[in-house]
Amino acid sequence: MAAVDTHPALPPRAERAQTTVDLSVIIVNWNAAAYLPAALDSLFAAQGDWTMEVVLVDNASTDDSLALVRARYPQVTIIANEVNRGFAAGNNQGIRQARGRYILLLNPDTELPPNALAEMLAFMDAHPQVGVAGPRLQGAKGKVQGGAAGYDPSLTTIFNFATFLYRLFPRRFKGLWLPRSLYESGDPIPVDWVSGACMLIRREALDAAGLMNERYFMYSEDVELCRRVRGAGYGVMCLPGVHVTHHIGGSARQLGPEFYAHNIDSLDLDLRTRYPGLQVALMHLIAALGYLLRMLFYQTQYWRHRHHIFLELRDLWAACLKTSLVRAVKPAPGGAPDEAAIPN
Repeated sequence: MAAVDTHPALPPRAERAQTTVDLSVIIVNWNAAAYLPAALDSLFAAQGDWTMEVVLVDNASTDDSLALVRARYPQVTIIANEVNRGFAAGNNQGIRQARGRYILLLNPDTELPPNALAEMLAFMDAHPQVGVAGPRLQGAKGKVQGGAAGYDPSLTTIFNFATFLYRLFPRRFKGLWLPRSLYESGDPIPVDWVSGACMLIRREALDAAGLMNERYFMYSEDVELCRRVRGAGYGVMCLPGVHVTHHIGGSARQLGPEFYAHNIDSLDLDLRTRYPGLQVALMHLIAALGYLLRMLFYQTQYWRHRHHIFLELRDLWAACLKTSLVRAVKPAPGGAPDEAAIPN
């Protein structure tokens, strides 16, 4: 159930066309009060001359997220859910309220530089064939995050990811993630998907592709949506010249490394819509090799440097390894996503 705060009813389609804004920003929040002020301050500082509305969908937070936003950001529309509906369903709630020519899905643990919105929106206006664009996501110290963009999960991309071929030979081998070296030029890069942590969507492309698939509670919903956008005839682009800070896992890491294993469950749901069971099992086993190598790498890094972050990363990949081995023989609960889970 959801309570909608300080927002009028969605106007009819004809009236809605007359009240269009340039950009609707949808932020799905779960106990991210520690990050929200920096995210919202940077967002409004980057607005410039663009008309913008911001919708925050709160998934039953138990911290002071809602009180903070109501007190400090009265211009933000709040949708307060009584239960945690997940990332895909939460974004869909916000999108239904949105009036923007473009929709920006934005995590509450992000920070935008002053030029980010102007550059992304100008790119989309200049390239009407592009349906989705995403920036370079980076940590607080500027290191590129691997999961900012990439290519559709398949036997080839999973193998290249597991064996690091995508990083050793980035222009020959496509992996699940776009290799960090390709971000250096700053030129736009055609990809299969960009992260939902900061995803700019053309309204027409979203109308053609449909909303997010709500069978995905969290993770892989961005990959699946971008696939449908491409199927509708639009391109997906990564914009390495736009640098957005992402304090990755600002909400998810509250539940520990096992929660990251949910990524593997969502991957399993996606794979089983497109490949037979034996092929999915093989892909999980190949992926497990990659997770094992990464787990061992971070264990070695911890022995060398004794820094707790390496233990956190080791445990993250260990959780992925364990879950991948299980999913090789046992599908993720909930069954495969289907068209019925993609609302209008």
